[in-house]
Amino acid sequence: MHRSIHAAAAAALAVILAACGVQGSYTNTLPAATEVGDPRSIQGVRHVGEFADIEPVTTTPKPALPVELTDADGYEVVVEDTSRILALDLYGTYTKTLTGLGLAPNIIGRTVSSTETVLADLPVVTQGGHNINVEAVLDLRPSLVIVDHSIGPREAIDQIRAAGVPTVVMQPERTIASVAQDIEQLGAVVGLPQEAEKLAQRSVEEIERDMSAIKEIAPADPLRVIFLYARGNGGVFFIMGEGTGAKDLIEGVGAVDLASEHNLSYAEPANAEALAKLNPEAIIMMSGGLESTGGIEGLLQRPGIAQTIAGQNQRIITIPDGQSLAFGPLTGQTLIELAKALYAPDQA
Repeated sequence: MHRSIHAAAAAALAVILAACGVQGSYTNTLPAATEVGDPRSIQGVRHVGEFADIEPVTTTPKPALPVELTDADGYEVVVEDTSRILALDLYGTYTKTLTGLGLAPNIIGRTVSSTETVLADLPVVTQGGHNINVEAVLDLRPSLVIVDHSIGPREAIDQIRAAGVPTVVMQPERTIASVAQDIEQLGAVVGLPQEAEKLAQRSVEEIERDMSAIKEIAPADPLRVIFLYARGNGGVFFIMGEGTGAKDLIEGVGAVDLASEHNLSYAEPANAEALAKLNPEAIIMMSGGLESTGGIEGLLQRPGIAQTIAGQNQRIITIPDGQSLAFGPLTGQTLIELAKALYAPDQA
């Protein structure tokens, strides 16, 4: 078959009927609205814990190969072997999706964002966070590399392709609305379109159910929130803006994304002036990001943080690095757990 991964998903999954009978992969619930107090009175750091591995839709996948496609960089690729897969992106989305498709045993390496328990013993093939180590990749003799430009550099991807490894560059949207499409596009690459449709259907059903539940406990006057990305105590300290997925994550739990409200670009420096202008009531961070800054004590030393409402109340919510902006098949669970941390942390 020949597909372009830019094509829209074949099946429209905007409305999922309860009669479909799709079973979710988790049973998390929110407290009743009457049990939720004023979220603006909450103080202190709250951590969303690591998630359980996603339940695969099949344990015996049988990819229909070969698959011929045009990747996001315009290269014609033939996928003939999925026995040794490297799936690399900033957010760990691809390995979670492949795990959901039943292909976890075929994954041979990972990035630091692929935190699934089933992959914990696999070698990390990135360095300095999300720079691809070409030598480490080639040493694993992958039969297929799936990657996008959220990591790099581009030259590394070119070197892997030039070494003769079938390399598929993806271009997912990574939004709540595109979860089904992104899952189905990846499923098409590995020759599992029917399994991908099942996983997409289940994921959308969970998202719709969970967002409906979140509306019941979110305050009528929404919390004003930003997503901060930090690594260490140096210059890697940004407010996540347009195109990062932060807007979808924050609005998905009924809050206001201040970066979007102020039309911030992809990643704006989180300096004192910017933080004073936004003055968030709560700050979301990746767990590793807060840890790398020296925890809450180190974060409060950053110019401008202590002067915000969030800083004064130490209202920081952390999400595991590999789940925070992944927008894959665990999106519903991410929204539920974040909503608990924002609105009912004592019941999380």
